[in-house]
Amino acid sequence: MRVSIMETPKPLVHLVADEETKGKAKELFEQIKSSTGKVPKWMRVMANCDDVLVGFFTLFKSIMDDAPVDKMLKWKVAYRVSEINKCEFCVSVSKMQLKNFGMSDEEISQLDNISDEKEKIAIKYAEASTEHAYNINPEIFSEMKKHFTDDQIVEITSVVGLFNFINRFNDSLGILPEVE
Repeated sequence: MRVSIMETPKPLVHLVADEETKGKAKELFEQIKSSTGKVPKWMRVMANCDDVLVGFFTLFKSIMDDAPVDKMLKWKVAYRVSEINKCEFCVSVSKMQLKNFGMSDEEISQLDNISDEKEKIAIKYAEASTEHAYNINPEIFSEMKKHFTDDQIVEITSVVGLFNFINRFNDSLGILPEVE
C-alpha cells in the first residue's frame, strides 16, 4: 500500500537558495535562520529582487515594532486584513503571532466581536481601508481620531497597507502555508 503525502505547491517563481544570496539579502537570510531556524518562502521568493527584499524587510520591521501602537493590535489588524483578502499564508502567520500573544483559536475567530472600543474601531478602520480606502465613512475616521493619535493612525494605516501588499504578493506568486 502506498501512502500519499500532501505537499505544499511550489511558488510560481524561483525560491532563492541560501548560496544564491549576496550582500544585505545574504545577511538577512543568515539573521532569520539564526533566529527562527529557517528562511520563510516569501523571503526566498522576494530575494529574486534583493533590493525589494531588503526594502520590504526594513519597512516590515519599522511598521510592526512595538511603538506607537501595541504589537498585538497590529497583528489583529494584520489578521483581519489577511482574512478579507483571503491570503492563506498571511492568515496562518498572523494567527500564529496572535497565539504567541496568548490568544486562543476562539478569541481569534471572534475578532469581529471585540468588546474593547479602541480595538473595535481599529479593526473596523482596517476593514474599510482594505475594502474601499477611497471612500471610508467619515464616522469611522472620526472614531479613530477619538481613540488614536495621528502617529498611531499613520501606523495602523501602514499595517493595513503592508498586509494588503504582502497578501497580494504571496497570493499572486502562489506562496501558500506549509501543509502540516
